[in-house]
Amino acid sequence: MKKSSIKDLLYGGIMELMNNSEHYYNSGIGSKYNHFTESGKESVQAFLILMSEIMLMAESELLDKRAKELVVKGLKGEKV
Repeated sequence: MKKSSIKDLLYGGIMELMNNSEHYYNSGIGSKYNHFTESGKESVQAFLILMSEIMLMAESELLDKRAKELVVKGLKGEKV
């Protein structure tokens, strides 16, 4: 998965939680009065754990792809 897709998922997921009054209290007065509910805090934590796993998998795939490209270039005699 591309990093840009992961960023979109992360942003979108947090915004969806914030748009749900069960998870986020939006006072309408100002941001300093807004807060995540207890349910929201649990949901954010679970979401971040899941997203962290996805981010690590994507990073690993990227490194693996780069390593393979370097090996192929080396075998072709290209400058690495």
